[in-house]
Amino acid sequence: MKDGFIRVSQRRDKMWSVLRGPRNLCLLAFAIKSHAVAYARAISSSGKLTLFVDNRNGIAIRQSSSSLIYPIVLD
Repeated sequence: MKDGFIRVSQRRDKMWSVLRGPRNLCLLAFAIKSHAVAYARAISSSGKLTLFVDNRNGIAIRQSSSSLIYPIVLD
């Protein structure tokens, strides 16, 4: 992982943190993983950063850049 990345990781207290960069600067924490991932996707997309989401074993899985694209028009 290089400097320009966002990571969603579960903490010991079961909250999901959205972390930035190798120094793991915590941007926000969420009780629900999908909320953390949605926020992380928005941050990653706007900053053109790589997104990693931890799986159930705590291993960071790189998300494809196509998963960061949001539709322009919502029906």
